[in-house]
Amino acid sequence: MDRYDARILSVLQQAGRISWSQLATEISLSASACQRRVEAMIDKGIIENFTINLNEKKLGHHVKAFVEVNIDRQHPDLAEDFRRRAKEHPQVQACHMISGNIDFMLEVVAKDLDSFGQFIDGELLGLPAVKDASSSIVLKVVKKNQAMIA
Repeated sequence: MDRYDARILSVLQQAGRISWSQLATEISLSASACQRRVEAMIDKGIIENFTINLNEKKLGHHVKAFVEVNIDRQHPDLAEDFRRRAKEHPQVQACHMISGNIDFMLEVVAKDLDSFGQFIDGELLGLPAVKDASSSIVLKVVKKNQAMIA
């Protein structure tokens, strides 16, 4: 990856729907060269996919929280059931298995605090694998969705 590829990735992170000609102008390469470089980065797996960022509040999700979860590691089938349910649950935006004192970190959205509480008490803590959970409510997002480009 050279400086042109790094610049292309930087522009695409800010404006993924930019046209090839606009990208070419930003990067100072031809549109076809930009397209070839992007396609090569897709083939190499550097670019996994193109996504959209949704406005969570306009979709009715006024609460975002990070939930630290400890599970019962003695029963691998229960742990697998937890991972499957986390992947499938629509309120769970991300689930990370992490090192340290916590087993999983969930990023969760909810309509309001009451529905977030119902998710924690009525769903998450009711899963057989879950031993404990604690949450931190997001007050403000300062930075979002930008990978470091070497």
